[in-house]
Amino acid sequence: MRKPPLIVEYELTTRCNFRCKHCYCEAGEPHPNELSFEEIKELMIDLRELGVWALDLVGGEPLLHPHLLDILAFGREIGQRLMINTNGSLATREMVRKIKRANPDVLIGVSLEGPDPETNDYVRGNGNFERAIEGIKNFISEGFQVTILNVINRMNWRKFEDMVKLSLKLGVRALYVDRFIPVGRGKIHAKELDMNPDEWKEAIRYVLEVVNTYRDRLTFYVEESISGAPCSAGITHASILVEGTVVPCGHFRYNKEYYMGNVREKKFSEIWNEYKPLPSPESCSTCPVLKECGGGCKAYYLLKGYEKDEAICAINLSRYNIK
Repeated sequence: MRKPPLIVEYELTTRCNFRCKHCYCEAGEPHPNELSFEEIKELMIDLRELGVWALDLVGGEPLLHPHLLDILAFGREIGQRLMINTNGSLATREMVRKIKRANPDVLIGVSLEGPDPETNDYVRGNGNFERAIEGIKNFISEGFQVTILNVINRMNWRKFEDMVKLSLKLGVRALYVDRFIPVGRGKIHAKELDMNPDEWKEAIRYVLEVVNTYRDRLTFYVEESISGAPCSAGITHASILVEGTVVPCGHFRYNKEYYMGNVREKKFSEIWNEYKPLPSPESCSTCPVLKECGGGCKAYYLLKGYEKDEAICAINLSRYNIK
């Protein structure tokens, strides 16, 4: 038996009222074969019995799912911790109060790609910065723990410190930061948003410096693609796609060779326990910091055809003073 994953992402729906440039699943229209409410309940019971710390409801836009409130209430009933990743635009006071009645303990993540309308709306669409800010305020006013979700890219990484300052001003609980991976709609906009390894190295170092500066004032959740820790894909994390396919990380949704199984054919717990995680790059086998690094973000280097994550490699070698 393997250790259970810490967090399982479940792509509740691909329906979305935004058309973000970086969206890995090209969200917009609902998928014709989404799991039913009964299937979702069976999945949640399995995850609870397996010992998953949290089920993260992602999209698309989860607030557009017709059974969201029922799902939240069921999670509370069986004792499964839940998270919601939302764009915040539909988090009216009325909707937030409904969420609170269904499950006051759900953890909230609201996506923002910049500390101002110009930066955020370049990726997420005109007017959506203000809508997200209003949603964040509504969640906070009802007592929810809110984390801002920020994905750094070529256009916004220099404003990460301003993202931190905005987080402090709004009074959110934490700031999560991840790195842009060019898949889905993001692949179409890769020239605008992606960078080469040297550019990523500069951006990542800057983000880490900002995190270190403000770590006593704000909680940070830093993905391994930035922190340089071993990739969690298929080790402490898994993603369930909208129609039930299980992948080590949502970015592998278009690559069948990385599929782990499907919860409509086999329980997630069985899929998880039978899975063998992706190995580290062969070229890293003799590296003295392999255990601390693992070769970097697997989605980034495998999907881009690189041997390893060169930016994370360089940062970790420097961190441990290895030439």
